[in-house]
Amino acid sequence: MILLLTIAALLLDIRAAVALLLQTDWRWVLLCLVVVQLQIVLSAYRWHITAVRLGQALSVPRAIREYYLATLANMSLPGGIVGDAGRVYRNRQAAALATAAQSVMLERMAGQVALIVVTIIGCMWWVFGSNHGVFAQGAQILGIVLISSLLLIAVTVLVAKTSHTRVSRFIKSFGPAMRQTWLADRQWLRQGVLSLLIVVTYLIVFACCAAAVQQPLPAVAVLTIVPLVLLSMVVPLSVGGWGVREAAAAALWPLIGLSAEAGLATSVLYGVVCLLGAVPGALWAGLLTEPANISSE
Repeated sequence: MILLLTIAALLLDIRAAVALLLQTDWRWVLLCLVVVQLQIVLSAYRWHITAVRLGQALSVPRAIREYYLATLANMSLPGGIVGDAGRVYRNRQAAALATAAQSVMLERMAGQVALIVVTIIGCMWWVFGSNHGVFAQGAQILGIVLISSLLLIAVTVLVAKTSHTRVSRFIKSFGPAMRQTWLADRQWLRQGVLSLLIVVTYLIVFACCAAAVQQPLPAVAVLTIVPLVLLSMVVPLSVGGWGVREAAAAALWPLIGLSAEAGLATSVLYGVVCLLGAVPGALWAGLLTEPANISSE
């Protein structure tokens, strides 16, 4: 994260980016903060229906409280998954730690699948729009994510076939859990619509951040380059996506006729808004947190 931000500072006009941030229209920021609340609540509800399909007793209010805490942790701690690990531990039930882990992993995976679908659609739009420069950049980012995913799947399958430990049993049970939460009883429709709505909230927040720094994005850019920037954050190698997200935005913004500094400023504001948006809910959640329904392990 620090390395990428340092490189950006050396290659870009930081004073221009700061100037854009200083002229932020806070009315757009307030709208962003409202949309972030919707985003977290919808994500929590997706976790709720996923957990219930796996037999967990996870109420919607508890899911919302836990999701606020997890979002704040993911945005402020290295790796971007610390909050998710906390969700798993705090909501394990009757020693079923594996089930809690599966519900969290499947909930996050549903979001990533929806984002990849939107990104592919955006890339194809650029192809038909003859903007091959953006398509090339998008194809590179998409390719990196897909190759990383395939490598992860390959390693997972190898571990499942060669190991006889609890890890192996967990991996082998993941397929049935995925079918139960995504495919059985037409859950694909429920999960798909909900996940696409959540992706739309991400796009709206990014677009509003661009408008806030007086560098509004055309509609086509919101549906093409913004998903690519969001997709760059999938690999958990930073703190809340910082650095990776800014590098992607700075590289992609010039391809739609805007400055790299505008991309940097928009991305920085996006990170700040997402972090601040989770703070009030996380504080509320911390005050109202009830003991998890767990047993000693």
